Amino acid sequence: MATVNSYFVPGFGISRAVIQSEICYHCGPGSIVRPYTHQGRDGFLVTTSGPPLTKAQIEDLKASSKEYEENKSRRANEAEVFVNQPVPVNYRRRSG
Repeated sequence: MATVNSYFVPGFGISRAVIQSEICYHCGPGSIVRPYTHQGRDGFLVTTSGPPLTKAQIEDLKASSKEYEENKSRRANEAEVFVNQPVPVNYRRRSG
């Protein structure tokens, strides 16, 4: 049985959607990633029985993340979406 390793990847410049969709490609099937904070730094905890991410793979994730965020922003601008617009939420008031 393969040894499972967990390690921290700093999240600066890496989109959560991108790393979660590409982790199996880089580290093999069965690899998982989740948001994690290590020594006050936000990032991701990668758990895999495959090889760890290399510096080149992390740079690829950053490039893919930048492209993803730019495309997402472009689509939002085309739709005239106001990000900080109040969103109505249905809730029941507590009866006293």
